[in-house]
Amino acid sequence: MKSFIALLLLTVLLVSCQKEKKDRPVLTDHILLDKSGKPVPLSENRLIVLNFMAYSCSSCMEEIPVMKKVIKEEPFRGRFQIIGMVIDSDKGDLSDPLFPICPNHKHNFVRFPVPGTPTTYIITPEGKKLVIIYGAVTEENFRKFLLQALEKAKKSK
Repeated sequence: MKSFIALLLLTVLLVSCQKEKKDRPVLTDHILLDKSGKPVPLSENRLIVLNFMAYSCSSCMEEIPVMKKVIKEEPFRGRFQIIGMVIDSDKGDLSDPLFPICPNHKHNFVRFPVPGTPTTYIITPEGKKLVIIYGAVTEENFRKFLLQALEKAKKSK
């Protein structure tokens, strides 16, 4: 009788673990997913500035024009792709090719933890983290972070 109960408990445990695995989000080879779970297209030959932001965050809204301005300057022009990932809305805005904004998928927080907004990662096209920026950037410090990312990317080749 004890063996039967032990076998029954083991079977129930295994079945519940199998169900739990199915319910968990599956990590994919894709570096970023949009709200609907589709891969976000990333440049293969530029570094990515991944900006986690919120529409309700005034600092986030203020840094967008700063990032757009600096990214067009030499020596950064053509070497970076900016992607905004909005975390407080299902509404994105892909109308600006320089700073497209996608609604975030919770899967992204596994690879890119966001303790608050804005949080910005500068990554390689393969997803390697080069620089992490907590808080809003000024023109001056954003230039420094971009230069730092270029230097780290150069060393890692």
